[in-house]
Amino acid sequence: METRKVQRTGKSTFIVSLPKIWAVKNDIQPGSLIYITQSDNGALVLSPDRSERELVTRLEIGEKGGDALVRDIIGCYVSGYRTMEVTSAHMTADQKRDIHQIVQKLIGPEILEETVNKVLIQDLIDPEELQSERALRRIKTVVRSMIQDALSALLTNDRDMATDIIQRDDDVDRLYLLVSRQFTEILRSGSVKQDSLDPITAFNYTRAATNLERMADHAARIAAMILKCNCTLSPKTIEEMGTISPKLLDLVEDSISSLLTLSSRKANEVIEESRQLRRQINQMVSAASFSDEHEDALLRMAATSIERMLDYIKNIGELAINLSQTVPPTEAK
Repeated sequence: METRKVQRTGKSTFIVSLPKIWAVKNDIQPGSLIYITQSDNGALVLSPDRSERELVTRLEIGEKGGDALVRDIIGCYVSGYRTMEVTSAHMTADQKRDIHQIVQKLIGPEILEETVNKVLIQDLIDPEELQSERALRRIKTVVRSMIQDALSALLTNDRDMATDIIQRDDDVDRLYLLVSRQFTEILRSGSVKQDSLDPITAFNYTRAATNLERMADHAARIAAMILKCNCTLSPKTIEEMGTISPKLLDLVEDSISSLLTLSSRKANEVIEESRQLRRQINQMVSAASFSDEHEDALLRMAATSIERMLDYIKNIGELAINLSQTVPPTEAK
């Protein structure tokens, strides 16, 4: 660690010299723009001006295609690159199709140029247009509606609704990747200028988004099982499940609310109510009688998915409690 003495010029301006090694490494010249970020712990973080060339990457894919190619493009997106130049000496039609499909599933990137052996992808979204908190709220809204519709389709054997739920899972994935990308940009200092969002909060929001995304996966799993089994639950099970659904939806809502408001009190209530609801689900499954093996498999699978959702809700509650301890007492509740 280096130290510097604070000097004063004029009546009110304080000056601190920059370490020469750092300045040379980052090509700091007279007139260079430097970002200064104030942390809650009193630290100042200096970041050099990030030109667009630093946010450009060249991805040589060779013969790579399918899921491997998709993962590479998602990796570049989450890493914060605003321009991706995807190249191959002999780019096939299948590779271009894979590139087009994944770009359509991401928020922001568009294909600006396409040649025989190159596809140029550029992120056109304003980083401040959909900040992490807004994106997290949006994920919660979509996930909550997926869970609500999945349980409704379970009770009514609504196959059309089940199909729609599976399609909506892609919307959650897109928003989740956006939150992950914004967290990376915050860590890389300055790409997303969210004055109210520090790295610790952004980290917890990203973890919450991960838990919401997994809840969406389980809602889609219930929907897929509805399509596979094509059976109706018994009236008694339908009645019991009808009391579970609103409680689960309230817990999804309250878990995110406790995180955004830093309410450890509400978070603890969410955790305790999750445990109570888990006990109710176990009792329902134990007391259920089944007319055939398909109904048995459907209910047990749905119960398992709901229990996993409760685990993720509990995780978000714990994130809220942890985050509430990192902020000044006047802000936490």
